[in-house]
Amino acid sequence: MKLPVEWLREFVNTDLSDDVLAARLTMAGLEVEEIQDSDDGPVYYTKVTPNRGDWLSALGTAREAAAALDIPLSWRPAPLPEEAEDVDRWASVLITNPQLCPRYAGKVIRNVTIGPSPEWMQKRIAAAGMRPLNVVVDVTNYVLLELGQPLHAFDYDKLPEGIVIVRPSNADETIITLDGTERALPTGTLTICDRSHPIAVAGVMGGAETEVTSETKHIFLESAHFDAGSIRRTAKALNLTTEASYRFERYVDPELVPIALERAAELLAQHAGGEVVLGRIDNYGQPPMAAVITLRPSRVNSILGTTLDRDQIAHCLRRLGLTVADGDPLTVHVPAFRPDLVKEIDLVEEVGRMTGYDRLPETLPKRPGGAASDSPLGLFSNRVRNTLGGAGLREATTHSFAPFTPFDDGETKRITLRHALSAELSGLRLALVPNLLHALAHNVRQRQTDARLFEVGKVFAKGEGETPYAERRHVAAVLTGRVAPRAWSAVDNGSVDFYTARGLVEHLVQSLRVDGITYKPGTVHAMHPGRTAIVELNGQPIGYVAEVDPDAVKDHLDLPGGVGRIAAFELDLQALLEHASDGNQYQPLPRYPAVSRDISVEVDRALTFAEVDKTARDVSDPDLLEALDVVSIYTGERVAADKKAIAFRLTFRSPERTLTDADVDAQTAEVEKALKEKLGAVRR
Repeated sequence: MKLPVEWLREFVNTDLSDDVLAARLTMAGLEVEEIQDSDDGPVYYTKVTPNRGDWLSALGTAREAAAALDIPLSWRPAPLPEEAEDVDRWASVLITNPQLCPRYAGKVIRNVTIGPSPEWMQKRIAAAGMRPLNVVVDVTNYVLLELGQPLHAFDYDKLPEGIVIVRPSNADETIITLDGTERALPTGTLTICDRSHPIAVAGVMGGAETEVTSETKHIFLESAHFDAGSIRRTAKALNLTTEASYRFERYVDPELVPIALERAAELLAQHAGGEVVLGRIDNYGQPPMAAVITLRPSRVNSILGTTLDRDQIAHCLRRLGLTVADGDPLTVHVPAFRPDLVKEIDLVEEVGRMTGYDRLPETLPKRPGGAASDSPLGLFSNRVRNTLGGAGLREATTHSFAPFTPFDDGETKRITLRHALSAELSGLRLALVPNLLHALAHNVRQRQTDARLFEVGKVFAKGEGETPYAERRHVAAVLTGRVAPRAWSAVDNGSVDFYTARGLVEHLVQSLRVDGITYKPGTVHAMHPGRTAIVELNGQPIGYVAEVDPDAVKDHLDLPGGVGRIAAFELDLQALLEHASDGNQYQPLPRYPAVSRDISVEVDRALTFAEVDKTARDVSDPDLLEALDVVSIYTGERVAADKKAIAFRLTFRSPERTLTDADVDAQTAEVEKALKEKLGAVRR
């Protein structure tokens, strides 16, 4: 907006130079981009943000300057004249849709003389970027620039019976606007009409039919408040932006309607010789309730890093024209000209502006960001990356925005975006594996058949109760191809399968020194039903390791023929962090030899090795048992159909002495006894 500086100084009594005053406004948030010259002296060119329509006037800018300088505003609205019924004999107004037009006021001015406006008014209007036309138009533009309230003057003699109807347009209605263009009005466009047809596009532009000309004698002066969304839609539909629509679509204070109307009538009486008919029409249905916001001083200081007391905070807000009731928290009543203030954080920002951004202290956050590179989670994530990278995997980075894919489970849990840029960016990812699978497929199509990818990143889902959204950091990997590159002198080590992925998981948790990890058969969406294990940490599921279902791969991944199995895992990284050991633990090399014993038992086929392992460890001396490793698992002709044979090796070692056969045999006997009594195992 362009505003002559001398006009601003009529509202703000300050001796600051133009440059210093511009700097103070800029630091308060109303940026003065340039100081220009004009016939009316220096002019501020201000950058008005879309949420601050009140800045589009001399009054609004002055109010901001007075607040920034902490001085009184040198303006008070003139007392409104007492109501009189005289105007009712000349005009009447009907509003058919109060939601689109909450307030409409009008006055009748008779016997005006159409001519040029005073030179001082013309200079101010021109300096503000508008073209002087005649005294009536110039007065309405002057008041718009002064107070921010758009006005419109109709030739009263062209209004049949002085009746004005504010209504949405009907189908196929048209109007010739003041620029001489005939415009088709989309059905529902808010219009100002006489009894039969539109005579103005509400809040945008008047019609040529009722235009004030050199022949005009009597005027009906309009001042109204229109719904901002309605005016924005109209201006866009008609591809027509005016000074009025520019303000209305950003919201104009409804309390300005009668003030601006009486101000314009006063100027017309002074400079156009008009006779103002007593009284005014003012249709105002239900005034909006003033917004009330509670503000915690502790919250202000926490965000701004300040040590302001309650009185200082209240004073900052009162400078802006807000009403503040004492208490803790403070109760703040927001005036109608500040519809942008709706939450506590908005008031915190206002306190920061009035304190001065350049005067806010430099303070460190009370705690580091939870995912910063030097935070516990960030450092732990790097440990995970180093471990998987050292195991031969390559890190991938996929987009947090992703479409719902057949590899995702639970579309109802997915967080979707209201205004997504594309279907590929329509929501937040539920898991890492689906994106990694598509990255793996791309690599395979480029003949990179031995693909091993991992990612550390956030996943998102709808929460429950007081936490509507859940955000966790996971680690996941997908792999296919051969277990190891084939060398000319080496045998083929086989292809990736479930056990390859599980081996990576075991390597990862051992490197992170996480105890309490167990595996149990389970099902996961789009994973092989017989080759999936749920990974549990102290009995709580934290992820899975599996082979991807071949049918899902065939149906949903564009892969060339001959691709082998695809294995994957995904784990909750934050759960691992909570149980990981921080430091390295070093032990001396053993001084005494180890002693091993092999045990082979026959158990039920449904029994897992994890149960055998746990049972054996529970009865073994933890100071002596060094390792328990599976040797073989056999199912076939030599055992019953519902049985399987498991062979495993126990390794014992004492840090203090050489173990005897009796020591080891006693331990082995306890294990065999426990397996028989608890699991029904039969020794082979």
